[in-house]
Amino acid sequence: MKVNGINETVFYGKIIDTHAHIGTLNGHEYKKEQLDVFVKSKLPNDDIVEKMYVSNIDVLTSAENEFDGNKKTLELFKNNEKYEIFASCSPKDGSIDNIKKLYEKYPDKFIGLKFHPSIQNLSPSDKRYEPYMEFADKNKIPCLFHSAVSVDEQGKISKTSVEVSDPRSIYKLARKYKNAPVVMAHLGAGWNESHDRAIDVLTESIKKGDANLYADISWVDIGLPHNGNFPAGEHRDKEHIIKAIKKLKGIGDKDWKYGDQSFRLVFGSDAPIDRFSDKNDRIKEYTAFVDDIKYAIRNDKDLKPEAEKIIDDLFSKNAEKLYNKTNKPPARTPHPNKNKWGWISLGLFLLAGGILLYYKKRSEGKKS
Repeated sequence: MKVNGINETVFYGKIIDTHAHIGTLNGHEYKKEQLDVFVKSKLPNDDIVEKMYVSNIDVLTSAENEFDGNKKTLELFKNNEKYEIFASCSPKDGSIDNIKKLYEKYPDKFIGLKFHPSIQNLSPSDKRYEPYMEFADKNKIPCLFHSAVSVDEQGKISKTSVEVSDPRSIYKLARKYKNAPVVMAHLGAGWNESHDRAIDVLTESIKKGDANLYADISWVDIGLPHNGNFPAGEHRDKEHIIKAIKKLKGIGDKDWKYGDQSFRLVFGSDAPIDRFSDKNDRIKEYTAFVDDIKYAIRNDKDLKPEAEKIIDDLFSKNAEKLYNKTNKPPARTPHPNKNKWGWISLGLFLLAGGILLYYKKRSEGKKS
């Protein structure tokens, strides 16, 4: 906490960024060094990015296979407590055996599974997702899905468009695997009605209690370049982030009886893609995105009374609860020979016990 020159109290805190990348996409290469700039020092507003959760795009594009690509990511970020790693998944041409092997070989190293239906052009309704989701469901592993809906220049969803990352498709999949938290990245992406759809899906899942859905706010309401001289000046509107928080708290809904569900919203940036890449002043843009969100929360009449708690939850605590890494890797399947010798050992043990019992009773009989 700090007091500025006009005696206005300003709160600073930690950030857990749950959505970051390395790898190559559309001809642009994204590297660890581009992420290091965010975590190695304080942001201009004194916030600290304590963690970034990273996935490897090359696995999602099938440029690298699931085992080798995710292993490479672990090695690249090893011994650096600032980073956590998603195991990127490629249901289109990969195998759940690769992911199981990763979890067996590197227990407690992955924060969750990452899927990108749009890159793979593979709808969540495809059966190839099922083995991955069964594994996640069994082990309560969070699954991050790219979500998006195509909209026109007015932010209207086209009735004829088909988007494989539609939040409704992700919701339908999540209903089958309620033990696995499913996170809709970008809150539907796009703009306007795309975010509205994701918010509707999220609240519907809560009311029906039929899925374990979450969302991150990477790219949500990121808008046009920052107005004014940063950090002072005008702030970009964060309409859908505010709307999502209110909906999840039941503010304005007299029939809401589900308590505060805003823990289902977590912060993410999608760094170092686009405005957070080398071509831009990524630190300035990142800090502006964070400050705009805080400003919107603090200045909303309904959220203002508990603004600092909401900010703390959104930027760090919700992520800590969701991605707590308490999930254990699946037990290794015993080797057939180990099973055989185990049964033999048990048989010999029982036989020896039977012999000892026989002679004990015989001895007692002679004494009587």
